[in-house]
Amino acid sequence: MSISLGSCDPAAVPADVTTFLRPLHEGNMDVRRFRGEKDAEWVPFHNESAPSVRDMQTTLRAAGFLPTGEANGILDYRTLSAIRLFQEYVRSVEGLSAIGAPDGLVGPNTAAHLARWKNAGTRVDWANRSPDNAMPAFRYWMLVLAMYQAYNAQKPVTLIMQKAEAYSRPSDTLKIARWNLDRRAIHLIGVRRQEWRTAQVRRNDDVFVLLVNGLAFAFSGSTDANPKQATRSDEPYLVRGQHQYRFGWHKREDQNRVYRAFRPVGPGVLVCRDTVNDDALTDADLANGLDAVGDINIHWSGAGTGNWSAGCQVIEGTRYLNHRGAVVDCSAFAAPTYGGLGAKTKGAYNVLLDLITVFSPSNATTGIGLHYTLLYEKDLQLETTPGQNVDQVARMNLPAAEVEPFTVPQLVGALVNG
Repeated sequence: MSISLGSCDPAAVPADVTTFLRPLHEGNMDVRRFRGEKDAEWVPFHNESAPSVRDMQTTLRAAGFLPTGEANGILDYRTLSAIRLFQEYVRSVEGLSAIGAPDGLVGPNTAAHLARWKNAGTRVDWANRSPDNAMPAFRYWMLVLAMYQAYNAQKPVTLIMQKAEAYSRPSDTLKIARWNLDRRAIHLIGVRRQEWRTAQVRRNDDVFVLLVNGLAFAFSGSTDANPKQATRSDEPYLVRGQHQYRFGWHKREDQNRVYRAFRPVGPGVLVCRDTVNDDALTDADLANGLDAVGDINIHWSGAGTGNWSAGCQVIEGTRYLNHRGAVVDCSAFAAPTYGGLGAKTKGAYNVLLDLITVFSPSNATTGIGLHYTLLYEKDLQLETTPGQNVDQVARMNLPAAEVEPFTVPQLVGALVNG
């Protein structure tokens, strides 16, 4: 027997499944079935013969993988994320690779590991972390955000941020004074590199840092539009700064391949278009100002062989840096294309999605679920005090061995060049 997305304990199927799913879906999506991983896979609610889902949710909660949400007897998106995080932890931290890929399917193997943890009262090693007891890398990056905001508070130091600050129409890009620096919020930081270089094909050569509940994880991908993916010659580049995102769905135009991602909360985030058509972002592109664009999503970018961005912020699936500062290889089960999903997964992208899902108070597609701040690699070198830059000041009084793996040069070496 195995349980999977849509499995329900006896009598746990909601009386009105559309009321349950509508807040989690959007647009013209099916609101009677869950969206599975494979092409065209839509999964109905289905009763199991024994009350196994709520027991599993209780075990996952006690172990620290399901910190929010109720044990409702329904294997929903939040529970799916908790299962995948558990499987990934057993595989990559405990080193028990026989559990297999973190696919969210609870068969005999995963069930045995859940029973092992339950019987031993084992808890994930981050269970005692919190915004008030944060790991040093979390504190380092929150300090970076605070210093960069303070540095730009009087007058933005770059022309593109000056344009964003002066933008008068509604957008999901925040004015500098309104940046959210709440350590209890969920933050994703993108670090853009070499955007000024002309490139007709852009690589996944940027890094991302996720800050959640006192933890830090890091990923690779791209913050730049890939001209080969863009639908117009003046491809959009998201501007520096902080942007408000929510849970949402990418590829909504294709109901066979739509999947969970993050979308701007309202009218859209600010972008600068490549108006000089040199396949790069330079100050020359600012002559025509900025636009608010509603579909600059944060989404998956395959297995790293290409950059799938037409302006979106994209995360590739082959590797990530875990909360211990260790590089975790997902290449054996990271699908290179949509067609590979089912047999394989989205790899590291799922880790990012799952962490945000389990720690977020709500998984609804309304409201602010994620604060995304885009910085540039060179921003870490800004001199905030005489003789000291942002990076140096943020490191002060923090243990170097725990912070160093999460600094930009180390992340680039481990996730981009490694």
